[in-house]
Amino acid sequence: MQLLEVPDVTVIAGENALPVSQLPPVWQDIATGTANVGCNRQSYVEMAQLFLYKLKQGDVDLFSECSELAHLKPSFSQLFGHLAWETLEFYGYDLIIHHYPNFEEVLHEFESKGAEYANEVQVARIGIELFREFGYELPASFYHVHLAPIYRDHVFEERALRFDKRDIEHKRSWDAILHAGKVFAIQMKVQSIASKYGFTYQHGCGCNSHLSSIDPSDGAFEYELSQQKRSRWIRSFIWTAWYEYAFFPIVPNTSYLV
Repeated sequence: MQLLEVPDVTVIAGENALPVSQLPPVWQDIATGTANVGCNRQSYVEMAQLFLYKLKQGDVDLFSECSELAHLKPSFSQLFGHLAWETLEFYGYDLIIHHYPNFEEVLHEFESKGAEYANEVQVARIGIELFREFGYELPASFYHVHLAPIYRDHVFEERALRFDKRDIEHKRSWDAILHAGKVFAIQMKVQSIASKYGFTYQHGCGCNSHLSSIDPSDGAFEYELSQQKRSRWIRSFIWTAWYEYAFFPIVPNTSYLV
């Protein structure tokens, strides 16, 4: 990677990045404090600067390691620059506080419905505990996808990710969050919290993948994030969710797997 010393490029942690002025407007608002977010503004804005630069400029291993593909870099940059912009627009708004669930309201709604909604109450409690753990460090869609089972016909209902019209408006953002679970420390914490309430979260990563499907869990286990590594794991989770969101429209899918 070659650092560039030109007006429209800045350097963050020794890597090329775009200046804040070239980010989507919502990120400029986050940077100036105009947008009401609860995350670490500077850290998230810097990630956005790096993310948009890397995809707009084709600053990826494909081109640094395969010189014979250099002629494809302009096409890559045009396509993924657009997808990266879409991604940052979505997650910029997804970090704004009023987009987060009102967990206590959700819990009260299902508690008031009676004993037959005991499973939904447990899922709502999982959501509350996840928020206590991560708060506004993770985007609103992280919480919405983990609350999703309570809004189905029953909490164990499975819906094909790419083909079920009932959740189609969420498929890209929810899939990105679930795939970001490859950052295993975050996934372990989610599952440890869910296990205390008798559940485990499932996601198949195929075209028949379920939008945060849950199954009963036979036993609880404890897992705590290392405080020395916590911020790094969270940044890794955010970064992974972003590129999963950007890549979602180009992943091949088939109803054969459903």
